[in-house]
Amino acid sequence: MDNLIKTSPLIQVLSDKKVITPPVWIMRQAGRYLPEYRELRKNAGSFLNLCMNPKLSAEVTLQPLRRFDLDAAIIFSDILTIPMACNRDLKFVENEGPRLKPIKNKKEILELEITNFEYLEPVYEALNIVKNNLSFDKSLIGFAGAPFTIAAYMIESKGSLNFSKCISFFNKDEKLFLLLLNKLEKFIANHLIKQIEAGAEVIQIFESHAKIALDENKFKLFCIDPITNIIKTIREKHPNIKIIGFPRNANREYLEYGKNIDVDCISIDQYTDIKWLITNLKMKNNRSLCLQGNLGPEILLEGGQKMITKINHILDSFSSINHIFNLGHGIIKETPIENVELLIKTIKSKKK
Repeated sequence: MDNLIKTSPLIQVLSDKKVITPPVWIMRQAGRYLPEYRELRKNAGSFLNLCMNPKLSAEVTLQPLRRFDLDAAIIFSDILTIPMACNRDLKFVENEGPRLKPIKNKKEILELEITNFEYLEPVYEALNIVKNNLSFDKSLIGFAGAPFTIAAYMIESKGSLNFSKCISFFNKDEKLFLLLLNKLEKFIANHLIKQIEAGAEVIQIFESHAKIALDENKFKLFCIDPITNIIKTIREKHPNIKIIGFPRNANREYLEYGKNIDVDCISIDQYTDIKWLITNLKMKNNRSLCLQGNLGPEILLEGGQKMITKINHILDSFSSINHIFNLGHGIIKETPIENVELLIKTIKSKKK
């Protein structure tokens, strides 16, 4: 571990140490834009088959690092492994996304437990395989969805543009909704702890649907409080683990997130004003400011000089603080390989 801390750029930045160039990894870097992934997926038969096979999941995790000079591997899995382990009949429909049995009433929430551990164990096995095949200058990231984001999917039964069923649910019975979040807190904290114990050196918590809570003036209650509880539980066992929080589209609530949640770094979406955030954001426990992001995936898709100009603007904007280069959301599946190569080349050639 000592050698890793000395040589891994991602860990260095998360430890408030200076680096020559910012570390870079890409959300959804292991996935459909890679021809080798598409071939493996075709042979596996389905997305879930890949996730449930530790050897295949580890292989998919390592694929982008063989192609690109990325500074971290993020385990190939899905935030919905938690509801799947809770027996919510998760399926992935081609070109449509996840479908699962919806949570509808108090009885289902009271009875909600992780019963199918076989859906989580492959994640830990895959982490162990990747850990043993990763060089010392690369970091290994585990992850989970935040309780509010998972609850939104579980109530809606699928992805949604407005999550109207979820909004209706918590407006009708907030106490019951908070019970669901409380249960998910415990499941997610345990899942992340097991990922750490399997080899993850960094964990990222995805609050993909923060904007729903924001629009309903429930951000603190539904997002900040549950994540605070999760991190407290994790740090009781692993006080030095590095944690990145990603409250996507949190707008001005990024300030409350940073002030109240004990993360080492905050990932930001492409719509966030960097200058405003750096000027106003204060991290909990007087941590040094560390931000991750925030190139728009659509700009990476387009590539060319426009992308180079935007990358350099982002690098210059973050030059005064600790920075991890990433996208503002996951890479788009149609993104050309050469655009990713140009992205990394541009970043690596820039000196702080």
